[in-house]
Amino acid sequence: MLPFTRIVRLLILLMIYLLWFTACGSGGGDTGGSGPPGTINVYISDAKPVLPDGATNLFVTFEQLSVHKSGGGWVSLPLVTNPYTIDLLQFSDGKATELAPPTRLSDGKYTQIRLQISDASIKFSNGMESQVEIPSSNLKTDKNFDFNVQYPSAVNIVIDFDLSQSVVVRGQGSYQLKPVLHMNKTNQAATIVGYIDNFSFVDNQDAVVTVYAWANQEEYTRIAVSKSNLENPTEFSIYWLVPNQSYNIEVDVDPDSENGPEYSEDVTSGSLGPGTTFALNNGNPIVVP
Repeated sequence: MLPFTRIVRLLILLMIYLLWFTACGSGGGDTGGSGPPGTINVYISDAKPVLPDGATNLFVTFEQLSVHKSGGGWVSLPLVTNPYTIDLLQFSDGKATELAPPTRLSDGKYTQIRLQISDASIKFSNGMESQVEIPSSNLKTDKNFDFNVQYPSAVNIVIDFDLSQSVVVRGQGSYQLKPVLHMNKTNQAATIVGYIDNFSFVDNQDAVVTVYAWANQEEYTRIAVSKSNLENPTEFSIYWLVPNQSYNIEVDVDPDSENGPEYSEDVTSGSLGPGTTFALNNGNPIVVP
């Protein structure tokens, strides 16, 4: 018969092994890593988008969130609730909400994130609400995005759902959703801030700030800037930018005219490192004569 102390040691070792095995098996799918799992947190956000006049809410229903492991397959992550319906317009100006709670993933490299969206609708200040068409019954949106999971670190990712480009107006009060997503690690995302002189605003109009990716001159995002009732000037911010890239920023205080933007500035990659904030016009108010 084994000595009592040896039995205790064996029981302790067995408990440690069982705890480790349970942890490795709780990642919701692919657990074939070579070491203990790391953790992923996923949030979703939106800028203050340029939307049809009078839009007050934009509800989107998410059915599934998955990540793809390099050399492996898709791994489903649990949503906060399933299905999960949120009003994206409530999470702008740098605010974000949890899309998937902290989830353990096997260590390794992941190369894609997939969102499945089943429903969307837009609500207006006059009480009208319109369904937003989703091409196919359950739209799948893939976006190349690399990140590494490694024990014991946690990877925090924010998905910036760009509604300015995602909502397509089709005429006669009908809309279509073609999601444009920008993804970044929360601690690496860069920010651009600017200030518009209050006397430069046109009555009853929001200014529109458009961001272009310098590499291909394609539109990256747009935001609407409402004149502040506070002291001059009005501040605006562009959040969740991919760092180490160059952008062109255009400010149009009279978007209803055909005069084009009144202010333009290039922001180089060297000025926009991970986690940095860059101020347009050297931090001075943008003044339009």
